[in-house]
Amino acid sequence: MWLNLAIAASLVFVRAAAACDSDSTAIFGCQAANGRKFIELCASSSVAPESGYLQYRFGTLGSGGEEKELELEFPAKRQGSFKHFVGATYTHQGIYTQSVRFATTAFNYSVFTRTKGKNDLGAGVEVRDLRTGKTTVVSCSERPRFYIFELKDLVACDPETPVGTACIK
Repeated sequence: MWLNLAIAASLVFVRAAAACDSDSTAIFGCQAANGRKFIELCASSSVAPESGYLQYRFGTLGSGGEEKELELEFPAKRQGSFKHFVGATYTHQGIYTQSVRFATTAFNYSVFTRTKGKNDLGAGVEVRDLRTGKTTVVSCSERPRFYIFELKDLVACDPETPVGTACIK
């Protein structure tokens, strides 16, 4: 599966906030903490499981909106990275959610957007400490673009949603 050229062209605007490398495109990207942080899911320009990659990047922005400090990049190795993520789109109690999730040894991360009808209910990343169960949300300061459908058939379905196993549909 190749990233749609029309979408790739429109992603330039998301890249302005950003940390994605020049050989990748932001599938999700936003500024957080009033423009002091960035949250991104970066995919290689060719989004294909055998040759492409997907990485989560989080860090600090400089005063000009450029990456100042990369605090977390997951996974560190790009090859085979799609297998580290699960994704879902689903509606539960009238709330439509798009999410891409991954886990490290200590934390579970879920990059998300939520809407109810035409109302934006928020976006960002939820971080759950697997030892304590405590969840922290880092909210986007702006409405992000989320090109989750580019990941359809590239990441596994998420078995841990409120509606049971859900896939990117």
